Amino acid sequence: MVFELQGSWINLPAKVQLNMKKSLLSLGLIFAALAAQAQSMFIQDINGRPIFENGYTEIEGSPYLNDAWSRGTVKAKHNGKTYELAKMRYDLYKDELEYEENQKPYRFGNEITEFVTNDGIFRSGFPATESLTARTFYQVLYDGNVKLLKRNTVRIQTEKLYSSATQTKRFMKEDALYLFKNGTVTRLKKDRKALLDVLGDKQTELEAFIKDQKLKLSKEEDVMKVLEKYEGQ
Repeated sequence: MVFELQGSWINLPAKVQLNMKKSLLSLGLIFAALAAQAQSMFIQDINGRPIFENGYTEIEGSPYLNDAWSRGTVKAKHNGKTYELAKMRYDLYKDELEYEENQKPYRFGNEITEFVTNDGIFRSGFPATESLTARTFYQVLYDGNVKLLKRNTVRIQTEKLYSSATQTKRFMKEDALYLFKNGTVTRLKKDRKALLDVLGDKQTELEAFIKDQKLKLSKEEDVMKVLEKYEGQ
């Protein structure tokens, strides 16, 4: 056998070598087909649903966080396992992940609890707050015991030009920051007092740190620095 007699391959007759190479090629094709089938079975297993609507052709702008398709991963709700997808993008308006399989578009809603794209980590399952539910996806900017979350949304704005009967609809993107601490999600204003009030303790130490580092808490990266300090990192 080839696997037992290392180096003996070249001593085999040419016809035998050719047949063995064909067999190995066939095995490779079989394994590739099985891998593709497994991916397809996964898609069916978590019930990604086909997209039949025509999209947003009558609305200006984009409902997606990023129009470009991205390779990424999703975490299935029913078994907690993570799977890779080749083409995916986040529809902010529907708060759902769109993906493409065999050149056909599908969507995930409540079937997944987390997805990762080039734009970051997005996770659901946080406590309800305001009009947001446990199914709402947040972008996780800081993932410690205290978490900094960003809620990206789009709304449809209708405009009517002066002296015109025609109405124009367009997507308008918005975002808001939230802090998850001790099992509670709180909307966060982008200022020093709001952040320190939500954190609740270590106020004196954090005040000095903010002043010393000349942090502007209107910036997400500066808020993350304060959280790292708060958690002793």
